[in-house]
Amino acid sequence: MMSLTLSVAAAAATVDFVPRPVSVQYKEGSFILDKNVRIEGGDAFNVKYLKEHLARVFDPMGDSWNPTQGKTSISFVRVKSFPAEGYSLDVHPESIIITATDKAGEFYAIQTLLQMLPAQVYRRATGPDAMLIRQCTLPCVSIVDQPRFSWRGSMLDVSRSFFDKEYILRHLDFLAYHKINKFHWHLTDDNGWRVEIKKYPRLTEIGAWRGPDEALMPAYNSGEERYGGFYTQQDLKEIVAYAAERNIEIIPEFDLPGHSKALAVSYPEVVCKHDEELRSVQGETHNVICVGREKNYVMLENIIKELAAIFPSKYFHVGVEEVVTESWKHCPDCQKLMKKLGYTDEKQLLGYFTGRMEKILAKYGKTLEGWEDIIDGDELSRNDLVLVWHNQNLLQKAIDAGFPAVTQNCYYLYFDMKQSAAERGHTWASIIPVEKVYAFDPLQGLELTPEKEKLVKGLQGGLWTELLFYPPHFSEYQIFPRLCALAEVGWTPQDLRDYADFDARMTRAHFERMWNMGIKFRIPAPEVDAQCNVRSPYPNMVVRYTFDGTEPTVSSPVVTGRIVTDQPEKLRFATFYNDVKSITVSVPGTTRYLEPATHVSSSLEPARGYSLAVLENYEPGKNFRSSSLPKKGDYVLYTFEEPVSCKRITVQTADPVNNFFGVTQGHVEVSFDGTSFRNAGTFDMYNRVVIESPAQPVKAVKIVVDGPCEGKMLSIQALKIE
Repeated sequence: MMSLTLSVAAAAATVDFVPRPVSVQYKEGSFILDKNVRIEGGDAFNVKYLKEHLARVFDPMGDSWNPTQGKTSISFVRVKSFPAEGYSLDVHPESIIITATDKAGEFYAIQTLLQMLPAQVYRRATGPDAMLIRQCTLPCVSIVDQPRFSWRGSMLDVSRSFFDKEYILRHLDFLAYHKINKFHWHLTDDNGWRVEIKKYPRLTEIGAWRGPDEALMPAYNSGEERYGGFYTQQDLKEIVAYAAERNIEIIPEFDLPGHSKALAVSYPEVVCKHDEELRSVQGETHNVICVGREKNYVMLENIIKELAAIFPSKYFHVGVEEVVTESWKHCPDCQKLMKKLGYTDEKQLLGYFTGRMEKILAKYGKTLEGWEDIIDGDELSRNDLVLVWHNQNLLQKAIDAGFPAVTQNCYYLYFDMKQSAAERGHTWASIIPVEKVYAFDPLQGLELTPEKEKLVKGLQGGLWTELLFYPPHFSEYQIFPRLCALAEVGWTPQDLRDYADFDARMTRAHFERMWNMGIKFRIPAPEVDAQCNVRSPYPNMVVRYTFDGTEPTVSSPVVTGRIVTDQPEKLRFATFYNDVKSITVSVPGTTRYLEPATHVSSSLEPARGYSLAVLENYEPGKNFRSSSLPKKGDYVLYTFEEPVSCKRITVQTADPVNNFFGVTQGHVEVSFDGTSFRNAGTFDMYNRVVIESPAQPVKAVKIVVDGPCEGKMLSIQALKIE
């Protein structure tokens, strides 16, 4: 076991808190914290939680840690004067006093105190690799703190990509460390139903799984194996309890009446009775619940009844967005209901459905939450919560209509968006680096009276997970450190926020905390110029490199100066913070692709606005799309005017922006004479085949579809020939 004693000289004169507290006043003197400190008062769980974290540095080998005889103390005091979640933390030479009105305030004071300790306080390591600290020195300080917004949330979609119970528990820990108090859990969607409902077992027997032999087809690179999973009701109870102890309220979401393919394949009778192939925004058909079928409301109430006993949250989120209301136009039951109600537009049925759900939820003590589409529901209670995802104009509309609202603005807070042009992720809303998250103010651009300002409850980040099937830990890469910025937006007063200061605090201290937490967070790639000059994005991060075209690893050499080489095209660089790695970059301008004259033919019809010419012209960033889903035997054939001598040919399918619509079942053939072909490999999880060192000059390359592919079309990119 390593042993370390921190002295006064080793302790920081100030502490880099994230999020920044409201008031921090440093005083003369210091407090020596060691394994003998007494802990007095406080909520039972909060005290247990603090002791567990202190034991990680003061007694990592011990089975229990409960000092009672020390001369110094940490005391909890309850008063009535602090706002909800607010606290004061006073460090004196002989004592630390935490004062709060509620359990939440105590808990957040503990989070602030933990940030004053060595970062190892977040590590779970035990045994010979654990770090033992004899004592550490804390500066005397007086902190008075409270959150700016009461709603500081994180949304995670587990339908498109499934995350098991252990992952969710770790994620809740990460949220708690950042003073996030709401976890919006997107539990059902077209691609998977993730919660056990005892009265309707087919929801998880059928609706929780995707695959070639399942009712739900493969999607989002889930592949040809059975993919999916769900949480048992016992799992849910454990997760809810774990969250509640950490002051996190879990808001479950069951996406209705659209986005309901997983429900529909499990119980086909719930959807409208017609054969029209009407597609949702995501390309799904027959995924809209019939609002005219009375038995559906019985089913939904039974589902809510079971889950209301598990989730204590005030709010239940029911979706109500991106619904293909045209489905109801072709449904006799829905049309009969419209006539009965005197409706003239199918969109009015959306308000009817929302009202029915509101009443069902109220029976079980729950309040409806929905996406911004519910704003137009004239008869809805103004207690219902609107989650706005488009823009500030709609947030204004929600509060003008009298609804309390939370913003998950897609242009700032969608964590499935790319963080730079070179990285994976969506771009349809925006590229969202951490500084753009930090720049957001939930109140920006709003016309507010004091009463309307009270209706803006806060904000949350959202992570949709269709692109998170790979690589490992990509969810953490997408969330952090953007969630650190969101935490400060939600907690810290607007006039105290400054990005340069936030970035400095992250660099000096918080990256190390997150690494000890076990988060595989995103760090920027190194800056590399055409002369092989390399610069790390942060002084406490190193750049490692390889000189053979392979990916740098933690054992690769560290860049210490300008690299001199006669083969710069083989250099690859990545930033490292311990074992956390950035994306890999190369020397700009050194990767030059051949563009031999080629003719492209295909059995697939192009979609409107798309042409095979983009493949013939090697147009960067563009792609060919088919008008329909490919079937077995479909092909795309590249025939070169002259055989091409090359080192490598990369055959890349899937959309270049979002990685959708690639070949998931298929292979590539290569021909040296244009007549006879040989298999050159099957498509990998990245929808790609790389032909390495062809034995002869290549005359033709052929993509062959061997079975059903994911999505509603096929996307092909131009060949990359080196």
